[in-house]
Amino acid sequence: MNMKYVVVLVIAIAAMAEAAQYTVGDDMGWMVPPTPDYYATWVSKYYFVENDTLVFNFKQGMHDITVLTKEDFDSCNMANPLFQSPEPGEVMVMASDTFYFTCSFGQHCANGQKFAIYFASAPLPPSPSPFPSESATVEKAKQSRKFKFVSMGN
Repeated sequence: MNMKYVVVLVIAIAAMAEAAQYTVGDDMGWMVPPTPDYYATWVSKYYFVENDTLVFNFKQGMHDITVLTKEDFDSCNMANPLFQSPEPGEVMVMASDTFYFTCSFGQHCANGQKFAIYFASAPLPPSPSPFPSESATVEKAKQSRKFKFVSMGN
């Protein structure tokens, strides 16, 4: 095999394994949107994988970051959030699944400040097989912690 192709392959595998960062709503940020489908349209522009980071930009005290079950999301029921942060910042999703983000303030959810987002499994570069006990420990840690608040905004 030509060495040039091996280097390209290694770079491609490394690029696939890196997590990406997305600013929710792009330039508009996290706010009550101008149209109810604004965030659904934003989500449809990207392909998200586990360990990607969502950046929520908003003025503290005006919005929050709330994750709900599908049922609570559909009805905008804020009684039992799965995750909630009153501060702007970065949220890393550490599992592949569909997650339901919204804002719990007033009628923000009912007015379209919400989105459902699917995170696919992240592709892993080839690596040596871990010991079975290590693999089980890593899997258990992944299942028990789906969100990680990475940092607060300025």
